[in-house]
Amino acid sequence: MGKPLHGERILITREETKAAEMAGKVTKLGGSPVIVPMIKINFLKQFEDTSVLERLSDFSWVFITSANGVEGFFQLLRKQQIKLPQELKIGIVGKKTEEVLHRYGYTASFVPETFDAQAMAEAFISFYTLNKPVLLIRGNLSRPTLPEKLKEAQIAYETLEVYETTYCMESKQKLNQVLSAVDYITFTSPSTAEAFVQLAEYIPKNATYICIGNTTEEKARELGISDVYTSTPYTADAMLNLISTIANERKINHE
Repeated sequence: MGKPLHGERILITREETKAAEMAGKVTKLGGSPVIVPMIKINFLKQFEDTSVLERLSDFSWVFITSANGVEGFFQLLRKQQIKLPQELKIGIVGKKTEEVLHRYGYTASFVPETFDAQAMAEAFISFYTLNKPVLLIRGNLSRPTLPEKLKEAQIAYETLEVYETTYCMESKQKLNQVLSAVDYITFTSPSTAEAFVQLAEYIPKNATYICIGNTTEEKARELGISDVYTSTPYTADAMLNLISTIANERKINHE
């Protein structure tokens, strides 16, 4: 039996540090990965105000919605030589986020069953029982859903921005060189979809777009991308499984 992605060219748009792992999985499945990072992640080195770290005991929860958020937050704590209070609970979103958290020696008290921003926010609010505020660890392009939902529920919160996402402008030339030759284009965050639309000279109609979750799919459709599929669960492995399924169905239909 042939490999499920044989003959398929798959564009990987996630940041360079994470692209190689996904590309390796594409190769194992028989596909041809094309790595063109759309975004760059920079962990902030300078902060105008780190006073929030000196009063972590004022919070009941710290909520982190990405692996980058975990990295940025704990790098900052180490730099400031600050330890998390034992009573401070941690909420996270996503398997990769949880893996990174474990590497720092911590376990999450809240991990939502769904990674959809709306459902995740509602699940956390129903789980929340304490009177202290929540500390949200974020990037500069993080979605507003969770803060908005906390505000609606009258749960006090503060935010701490620990990383910056920027468009990878140096990828523009390569992106436009390979666009016509790829079969599938993957988006692992709303930011990758936004950057793609900014850097691409056109949106290929003959490619199939695979998104990691509903929030990313919504952003892609909002940007005018129509042939969109979303994986379940919201992981890179599930995205590749979905591509394999679609590719197999198309091969059967063409036989």
